[in-house]
Amino acid sequence: MQLLVITQEDFFPGEADVLNSMFEAGLSGLHLRKPQSSRYEMRALLRRIYADFHKRIVIHGHMALSAEFGLLGVHLPLGVLLEKGVPPVEGLVSCSTHTPAEVSAAARVADRAFISPVFDSISKKGYPGNAPLLTSHRPQGNTLWVALGGITPERLPAVSSHGFGAAAALGYIWKGGQPLQRFETYQAAAATLRPVSAMN
Repeated sequence: MQLLVITQEDFFPGEADVLNSMFEAGLSGLHLRKPQSSRYEMRALLRRIYADFHKRIVIHGHMALSAEFGLLGVHLPLGVLLEKGVPPVEGLVSCSTHTPAEVSAAARVADRAFISPVFDSISKKGYPGNAPLLTSHRPQGNTLWVALGGITPERLPAVSSHGFGAAAALGYIWKGGQPLQRFETYQAAAATLRPVSAMN
């Protein structure tokens, strides 16, 4: 199962160093999400991340930076993808889903789709999990289905057993301090899992 990390919404001192360390420790996919950021701020952070790791980054917003830095792809709202179609970008396109109907729609337009919240959110207080999303139907095809919401190392076996191709952590990584050590714990837990056939 692939492990993804989503950045904090706010920038913090030494962030690029932490992200570079995670990549060096084996992070295969980062979602760079800073909703209140300017293009200048996002560009500055990307310049501090080693170029060898740019192909592992999906950017949320500031789509032009994907081509400028040779990133893995872009993340866009599902509604935009359904209304306007998939944009002419190099790399993958991802989106977020929160209902079975959105999951079905995402399969037509996205290479990667988050399904959330599968457990009570760590990063958003009072945002409860929606357990049926763990077992809801996911169309066959090439879309990578990513479990999001309350993901901790202890919950990875449940995510894996329900056939998700990936899991994404946000609150677990950033809320408790020592993000690199927390990522390494997350990664070690994933390494113990046996591959499970995808649910459809």
